[in-house]
Amino acid sequence: MDRYLFTARSVTHAQQMTRLLEQDGIYVKVRRVGSGVTKDGCGYTLEIPARQYARAAERLRTQENRPVKVLFVSGGKTREVAL
Repeated sequence: MDRYLFTARSVTHAQQMTRLLEQDGIYVKVRRVGSGVTKDGCGYTLEIPARQYARAAERLRTQENRPVKVLFVSGGKTREVAL
C-alpha cells in the first residue's frame, strides 16, 4: 500500500495535525519514529493513505500547520516529496 508520512516536530504538533485532518474525515495513524526518518533521533509521523494525500496536504497548508517533511513510501522505498 502506498502511503505518505508527515513528520512532526513534537507529540503536540502531531496531535494538532491529527485533529485537523480527522475533522475532514481523513484517517491518520500516528507513529513514533527513529533516526531513520528524523535528524533528532526520535519524533512522530502521521501515516496518510496515498488516496487522501491531496486533501490532507491542502488542509494542513490552509491551516498553516505544516509537517516538518513529507515522505512517500511505495514498494518498500521511501523518498522525500514537497508538500
